[in-house]
Amino acid sequence: MNFKKILPFLFASALLFNVACNDDDFVEVTKAEAYENGILIANEGGYSTPTSEVSFVSNDLGIFENKIYGKNNNSEVLGNVLQSIGFNGENAYLVSNVPNKIDIVNRYNFKKQGTVTTNLNSPRYIAFSGSQYFVTNNNFFDVMKLNIYNTANNSFVTSINFPRAAEKVVEAGGRIVVQTDGVTYQTAPPYGELATGYSLTIVNPSTNTVASTITLPSNGIIRDLISYNGSAYVLASGSTASYIYKINPTNGTFTTTTLVGLAQAQKLRIDANKFYFNDSSNKIFSMDMNSTTVPTTPIVTSPGTLYGFNVIDGRIFASDASFTGDSKVYIYNANSGAQLKTLTTGIGTNGFYKN
Repeated sequence: MNFKKILPFLFASALLFNVACNDDDFVEVTKAEAYENGILIANEGGYSTPTSEVSFVSNDLGIFENKIYGKNNNSEVLGNVLQSIGFNGENAYLVSNVPNKIDIVNRYNFKKQGTVTTNLNSPRYIAFSGSQYFVTNNNFFDVMKLNIYNTANNSFVTSINFPRAAEKVVEAGGRIVVQTDGVTYQTAPPYGELATGYSLTIVNPSTNTVASTITLPSNGIIRDLISYNGSAYVLASGSTASYIYKINPTNGTFTTTTLVGLAQAQKLRIDANKFYFNDSSNKIFSMDMNSTTVPTTPIVTSPGTLYGFNVIDGRIFASDASFTGDSKVYIYNANSGAQLKTLTTGIGTNGFYKN
């Protein structure tokens, strides 16, 4: 949820029975494990209305279905703001920023297994390590913490409070890495972006205590945090260049890849040992992880407002999100940029997850 975008949409009408249509003819899913071998698509919802939902597209892009949470749970309403989805074993954890809950479903048939609400306050992102899961809570004012729960019974274990933000969280190299700084906005027009700071916090999951704090250079706002092959990767960007930091979560050291001349990179993904990122004008670039050559020609420029983004098995998923109606999802070949499919999904499509 981008708080800069909340106010223009608070007056939007609730689309409680929003039925998204797809541009192609798809086969409806009927088998017991309908959502195996595909992509789950998170639809954030309209913030002030309970329109969060999840869509599904199969790996071959031939099967597509909207509103799979409600369809498989007696038309139950998921919530207002579906922030993110995490996986542990056969379960998917649907983290709803509003109304402060985590719904746990079987990831393959989407039947609900339970709901967690204890000590949640504006939950954002989730990560897993051993027998615990870790959830950031951040209301951007006075709640900035990491909640820890037991995966066996979903009992609350403890919280770790931070002096500033608590945003993305990943497991890397046996540690939990928390993005504890990022972006905020001016309180008056033109509501420009401001850095809150430049820190990451490393948590030791065996003791549930802070192991170290990493302070990155102050030359770019932290935009994204991901995990790949035991390391954490941070994307930061400024007005003239962007930066990818490879974090060693064990000793707190990092190396830097500087994207000279590529300003305001927004999101970072890794697929098949390649970095993928987009700039503020929706241009999507890639580069080999070991390369120092900064790309100048985008793979593709995605239309509209690029809100949700991922690269999965050689395909780019990008959403043009609407918060008052259906969103569009564009799927591209990650090498050629050729468009493979267009989907019509739900309100505020914000994420894509390999299932």
